[in-house]
Amino acid sequence: MAENAPSVATEAVLKRSCDLPENMTKIRGYDFNQGRDLQGVMKSYLTTGFQASRLGLAIQEINHMIEKRLEPSEEEEEANTEESLPGCTIFLGYTSNLISSGVRESIRYLAEHKMVDVIVTTAGGIEEDFIKCLAHTYLGDFHLPGKELRLKGINRIGNLLVPNDNYCKFEDWLIPILDQMLLEQNTEGTRWTPSKMIHRLGKEINNPESVYYWAYKNNIPVFSPALTDGSLGDMLYFHSYKNPGLILDIVEDIRRINTQAVRAKKTGMIILGGGLVKHHIANANLMRNGADYAVFVNTGQEFDGSDSGARPDEAVSWGKIRTDAQPVKVYADATLVFPLMVAETFALQVDKLCPSKKSE
Repeated sequence: MAENAPSVATEAVLKRSCDLPENMTKIRGYDFNQGRDLQGVMKSYLTTGFQASRLGLAIQEINHMIEKRLEPSEEEEEANTEESLPGCTIFLGYTSNLISSGVRESIRYLAEHKMVDVIVTTAGGIEEDFIKCLAHTYLGDFHLPGKELRLKGINRIGNLLVPNDNYCKFEDWLIPILDQMLLEQNTEGTRWTPSKMIHRLGKEINNPESVYYWAYKNNIPVFSPALTDGSLGDMLYFHSYKNPGLILDIVEDIRRINTQAVRAKKTGMIILGGGLVKHHIANANLMRNGADYAVFVNTGQEFDGSDSGARPDEAVSWGKIRTDAQPVKVYADATLVFPLMVAETFALQVDKLCPSKKSE
């Protein structure tokens, strides 16, 4: 066929392949001739390639966590040993922008039905949930000019808009609670920590739209070691002048989250975004020589040495993920993929995870 072509070209272009293993996955996407089947589309992601296949693997990894979570032995259940710890303790971490977005409702669903065991987020990931119970966040545009928005008292989070009045309403709601917390500290000896404060605020908001209302109801600990890095910090700052003396102990919280990891039979990490939430969960799992399962969803890159962009294998080197684990990183905006992940994992197995919901 190429007998007259230069040999160097034919050898380069027509180089013979080695045989690939028979059991290798073959690339094939969803055939819409089969109808519009969203679950079928999601299953086809495993064989689609690129980040679709990473998403498919992440869904598999989360389902492994759920299967292991449902595995405590009958003997342990009967004896109620180790407070009937789940077969897999699931740590969920997310950055504040996801609570600002509509991903909040997916996270609230997990807390409402007690599908995760430990939550870690930032100050914004706490306050934005309560603020949304008091006033709305709106859809704007990434290109709205900051100067004009500032003059109008409008704050922009990406393409979301939050009127500054929302934070004024938050202050009006929060300050009396801080007063009461200080009173309990001084009269009853209460030692407040960020997680205890979040638990209290979840009780006070008394709103089923809130993630932390359900965390309070279901006794899911929520850790936020940088709780002052946001509007909550602003309010604590102002309160320290108006009614000084409130103390938050972060040492008790680090012992508490690390103990959650150390005592767990197995652990799984689902981390949306990077920064503090990613490292805080991973470092807690270092205390047990690594998580058994891990899913990272972020758009960070590793070339600058940041922990946010680091691939799971870097965490393996630190002992934060076990050497025999099969962790998955999905390079994607969590607003695009996390609701799909929940749909194909927790929501799909809701009858097993929440038997009482099946009878509703």
